[in-house]
Amino acid sequence: MFELDETQLAFESAVRSWCERELAPAVHALESGARLPYELLRSLGRDLGIAELLDAMGERRLADLSRASGSAPPRDGATEQSGLGGDPLLTSVLLKELSRVSPGLALVLISTLGCAMTILAQGTAALIKSHALPLLRFEKIGAWALTEPGAGSDAFGGMQTRAVVDGNELVLNGQKTFISNAPHADLFAIYARVVQGDGEPVVRAVLVERGTEGLETGPPLRKMGMHDSPTGEIFLNDCRVPRTNLLGSLTERTHGRDDAALQTLNLERTVMPAMCLGIIERCVEESVRYAKERKQFGRPIAEFQGIAFKLARMELALENARNLVFKLAWAQREGKLDARLASLAKLYCAEQAVEVSLAAIQVHGGAGYMAELPLEKLMRDAKMFEIGGGTNEIQLQTIARSILS
Repeated sequence: MFELDETQLAFESAVRSWCERELAPAVHALESGARLPYELLRSLGRDLGIAELLDAMGERRLADLSRASGSAPPRDGATEQSGLGGDPLLTSVLLKELSRVSPGLALVLISTLGCAMTILAQGTAALIKSHALPLLRFEKIGAWALTEPGAGSDAFGGMQTRAVVDGNELVLNGQKTFISNAPHADLFAIYARVVQGDGEPVVRAVLVERGTEGLETGPPLRKMGMHDSPTGEIFLNDCRVPRTNLLGSLTERTHGRDDAALQTLNLERTVMPAMCLGIIERCVEESVRYAKERKQFGRPIAEFQGIAFKLARMELALENARNLVFKLAWAQREGKLDARLASLAKLYCAEQAVEVSLAAIQVHGGAGYMAELPLEKLMRDAKMFEIGGGTNEIQLQTIARSILS
């Protein structure tokens, strides 16, 4: 259960080789903004066959809808196919390896897939063909837009963005912020309170294409880390789209939330631990190597108890994070994934990514503080995981609710 099989090991080796050959030399340009990550994403999909695997997943979903004779798609239609080639652990391996070098590129990837998965889960066959498949092939870039300026952790209760039904159209007004890929995305899955007549508003996702009148995006926001993942704002001012761009039903009551959105959040929380694992793994490897080579007072610093104990605790965090990532993949395969496990894994791995990256910088001393080494970047990037996808405090609240209910 806790070892990669032959296929997974071969995939891990292929992704690592690609990262060393294609991604690592581009990191400086990505960090400075001189280069955008999207051509690298397309290269990743093409060179490693990932786009082909994802496209096959979309085609399977279309086949399922066809067999259902055009009936409404089930709300959880995409969950069973959430892993590459039907294997969630392959997805974890991919994200881990990318995050050893560029967690930002991994974030660009999952943001596009978050948009695609939302369409697969709730979209019609026509929407899947026109919008989801191009995203899965990386022909287009997607953004999944939930967060608003006044509603971070209270994403549903504090949502102000509205979509009013006007005949065969939806009219959207509002603002989204901290949205990955927003400055450059081709397609947006925007969550809004959908209003129809005098009925109670329901939260649903609405697809909006770039170039639609009334949709604007801001420039990339300046951030502490994840510089290689463009993040921005979305502005909606009487933005009109066809009513067919609505994902989900307006008649189903969901108590002010959207089950597909919660499902996507849970899936996001299951992939983020793998990204954190990549950071932890790289930091441990770099620190052990350096501690063996670096000499002070005539001997390697690894022989000093203060450094040795620090490395031991880093190794403990690595082992625990790896075990959680394996358990998440097992739970997805067995249909046993729940919010409690997703939050446990996301919380622990995020905290340890920050702690281990800080410890790695300390082991390296002044060299670790310099931008020439990857450690200061990984530390800055790691902090995002304690905030994005639900803050540590939200994860604790979810865990506490699950054990006290």
